[in-house]
Amino acid sequence: MSGLPDLRNQFFFPCFSSLPLDAGFLTLYDDSDDDFIAFDKSKPRFQNRSPRKHWCIFAEIVQENQWPIRPVYQVKDLSGRQSLVSFNFDDRSLFVDVARKCKVGYTLCIMYAERHQFADGNEGVRVEQPDAVKVLPVSLRELLATSDVFRASIKATHASTDKAVCSNCNKPAAHRCSRCSLSEYCSKECQTQHWAKKHQKDCQVLRQLKLWNAFDWHRFCMKYAVYSDFVLLSMVRVFVPIFLVHVEKCMTHKPMYSCPSLLSNRHSLKLLLSVSYH
Repeated sequence: MSGLPDLRNQFFFPCFSSLPLDAGFLTLYDDSDDDFIAFDKSKPRFQNRSPRKHWCIFAEIVQENQWPIRPVYQVKDLSGRQSLVSFNFDDRSLFVDVARKCKVGYTLCIMYAERHQFADGNEGVRVEQPDAVKVLPVSLRELLATSDVFRASIKATHASTDKAVCSNCNKPAAHRCSRCSLSEYCSKECQTQHWAKKHQKDCQVLRQLKLWNAFDWHRFCMKYAVYSDFVLLSMVRVFVPIFLVHVEKCMTHKPMYSCPSLLSNRHSLKLLLSVSYH
C-alpha cells in the first residue's frame, strides 16, 4: 500500500541505533536485523542479504569534520544521537558537489542506511552511491513540520471538494507550482513573493515527499529502489545469471572486454542491472 508514513515512524525512518549492521561488522547478524533484511543462509556472506522494505534515516548536519580524503560530517538523528556520515564515492569529483550542498543545519536523507564501524572505532553511516543520499535545505524540525502539512493536505485533497486557494494570499488559486505541483497561486506575482519568502526551500522538500508518497514502504520494490551498494549487492544475487548472458555477448562481439573488468565497476554493474531489469 503506497503512501507516506509519519516521518517519526521508526519502522521506516529509524534512528541510528536501530539501523541494521553492515557487512563490515565482525559479528554475526542477529534477529534485530530481520525487520530490514532477509537472509539466505545457503548463500555466502556479502551475497546473502536482500531488503525486506524501504527505509531511510534522517540526519541533520551538526559539524563538518576536516578530513583530507573525503567529506565527513557530524550529524544528529531524530533521537538527538550524534554519529558520523562519510561520503565514499568512487568518483571523487563528486565531492565538490557534496561540499556545496551539505551545510550545517541541513538534513541528509540516506536510503537503506546501515551502521558502519570506521577504522578509528567510531560508528556512523558510509555512503558509497550518490543516488542513495538526498540533501534537503531544512533542519529536522522543519522537515517534520513540512511533512505533517504535506500529509494533511493529501488527506484533505481526497476528502474535500472545496476550490484551491493561493498559498500566499488565500484567494482562489488559478495555477500550481510547476516544480512540486502542490503549492497553488492566484497570480504570478503571488507565486514570486511566496518563492522568496518560503517556497524556495519548501519546494525541494515537497518534491521529495511527493516521491516518497508513491512508495509502498512495507514492501521493497525495484521500481522505487535507490542504488545503494547494499541494494546493488542484493540484486547481484538475483541477476547473476542474466549478467553472465550479457557479458558472454559482449565477449563474443568485443573480445577486448573481460568479465572481471565489467563486474568490478559499479557503474557498469548499475548499467547491467538497468538493462536486465527493464
